[in-house]
Amino acid sequence: MTSTLETRATRQLIWPAVFGLLALAGMAVLIGLFVGDGRPQPPLPGLPSAGSGTEWALPFARLFFDLAATVSVGLLLFAAALAPSSKQVLSTAAVRAARLASWSALTWAAAALVVLLLTLSDTLAIPIGQTLNANTLTSYVTQIPQGAAWLTSAALAAFAAVAAREADRPLGAWTGLLVAVAALLPPALTGHAATAGDHDLATSSLVVHIVAVVIWVGGLLAIVWYARTDGRFLGFAAKRFSAVALWAYVAIGVSGVINAVIRFDAVSDLWGSGYGRVLLLKVAAFVVLGYLGWRHRRSTLPALERHQPRAFRRFAVIEAGIMVATVGLAVALSRTPPPPSGSASVPTPAEVLLGFPLPGPPTISSILFDWRLDPLVVAVLLIAAVGYARGVIRLRKRGDHWSVGRGIAWYVGLAILAFAMLSGLGNYGRIVFSLHMTQHMVLSMVAPIFLVIAAPITLALRALPAAGADQPSGPREWLLAALHSPFVRVLTHPITAAALFISAPYIVYFSGLFEVAMRQHWAHELMHVHFVLVGYLFYESLIGRDPIPFRASYPIRLLTLFASLAFHAFFAVAMMSSTSVIAASYYAALNRPWWPDLLSDQNAGSSFAWAFGELPAIIVLIVLLVHWSNDDDRQARRNDRQADRTGDADLAAYNAMLARRSQGRR
Repeated sequence: MTSTLETRATRQLIWPAVFGLLALAGMAVLIGLFVGDGRPQPPLPGLPSAGSGTEWALPFARLFFDLAATVSVGLLLFAAALAPSSKQVLSTAAVRAARLASWSALTWAAAALVVLLLTLSDTLAIPIGQTLNANTLTSYVTQIPQGAAWLTSAALAAFAAVAAREADRPLGAWTGLLVAVAALLPPALTGHAATAGDHDLATSSLVVHIVAVVIWVGGLLAIVWYARTDGRFLGFAAKRFSAVALWAYVAIGVSGVINAVIRFDAVSDLWGSGYGRVLLLKVAAFVVLGYLGWRHRRSTLPALERHQPRAFRRFAVIEAGIMVATVGLAVALSRTPPPPSGSASVPTPAEVLLGFPLPGPPTISSILFDWRLDPLVVAVLLIAAVGYARGVIRLRKRGDHWSVGRGIAWYVGLAILAFAMLSGLGNYGRIVFSLHMTQHMVLSMVAPIFLVIAAPITLALRALPAAGADQPSGPREWLLAALHSPFVRVLTHPITAAALFISAPYIVYFSGLFEVAMRQHWAHELMHVHFVLVGYLFYESLIGRDPIPFRASYPIRLLTLFASLAFHAFFAVAMMSSTSVIAASYYAALNRPWWPDLLSDQNAGSSFAWAFGELPAIIVLIVLLVHWSNDDDRQARRNDRQADRTGDADLAAYNAMLARRSQGRR
């Protein structure tokens, strides 16, 4: 009875804390707007204006959008990964977090629509009432990327609300979390970073920054909510979140430095511009939060293990307050113009499309050594490299064996991916079609072979600790649930994998999607992900050793391999026979002076695709035949061991049957 009264009392304290955090975030917005000179200014005489109402309402609507998004992602992260749930169903605390996330996601969607209207009013310099015109709204969301981005974000947030509402299993919570993270990205892809110089680096670093911030801040807010409402397994949830927070903190710091380097021409811009002064306030808050996180890991987490939650609650509330204030500063920063670039030159059309100046003609040296780092790609590759190494180390410490050849294959595959996307091949792949086709072949037909041979899923299942019968599920159980889900069953089926692999080039190059992908950085990255995934799925169905729901027999695998070669050759011949240039307007806008014949470039790429397809097929064929032979040998040894155990009873019974039949005939 006493514990129930205490729980009710702590729940009653939630709303004052919520209003206090909102007030703190609002004050941070005001401070940032005044410090950075981003506050609304009186309009110039004779020029149209949206009015002071729109100009003041927009940053606070954006604050509400950001906070609702952060709370939604944090609660869904808590429901999916931090709360102690069983292998089949979510715990009571996880379900309560998911239901609360559904309401915050609906608020998030509504805030996105409000921001859409206010942004339209601000862009067109018209009063907010005039934005409700159907024709104006339709034009804005269909023809202007910024309008489409806010509408897409609202739609994804609403979908995340539905997924959270219906989530009663871990897979449902993970689905809602992934959709919610996706809803964060559209506005970021059309903001300052998307229009700045080096916009490919700026956009990638901003995506990493936003996702890491929302997961970090949202996760802590969810932990604070849990500590104030239930908290029975607070030590368990806080320990899990601590590992996530450390990765997020590192990602925020690195991506923030990259964004600052891109935006500032000189260090003096940090204190000599309004944008820099607001950024310095964010840096100060970031340093303080790093110290508080260190204190959590050093003192409050051990206190939670001793069932002493008061110190954690005190520090967590202070940390949450600084975090939401930092979110408010970020909103003010988005309304503050960056310092002007010291370069007086007008960017060329090629620079606008690429994000960097058009280089000279490709050479072997420039392809091998002219690297351009993409923060998003680097982050993914580092996580893959570190995660695999930790898995192998954990097995070795346990005394288990893991093939050295598999480890070498994994890092060779990652190195190939890095070369294809970050080296001069990646740079010129956006300029020269033949080099893009080379990049495509490497991403979809070479790197996946080594990644599949490395068997990362098998390593994860062996290295991750299994939850006991009465313990909450962990990463290993989440991975098993994903492998057994209907979606993965269909996706990994040999027919599906072969169909995706064969149809991928036809869909990308003959549908107009290729030009869209080349013009938009985010679409270009998705195209690369598509190439790698379809290649991985296809080769996994042929030569993989990971536990997927269904594997075809070896003769069917051989037939599938040869059929894919035929379709690949037909695609290359169709490209070579074409008399029209794919993405002609994109390549014409680049106006490269050193290979003006676009059709000959396309024919060269098609010829390379036709000739290159056989080399990966030979490698896969050799591996497939080796696996087939080894499986036959293993089956023969199993049969011999069975015969030794039973005294060859099956053969004796068969001979006796033949003898009886022969005697019956006589």
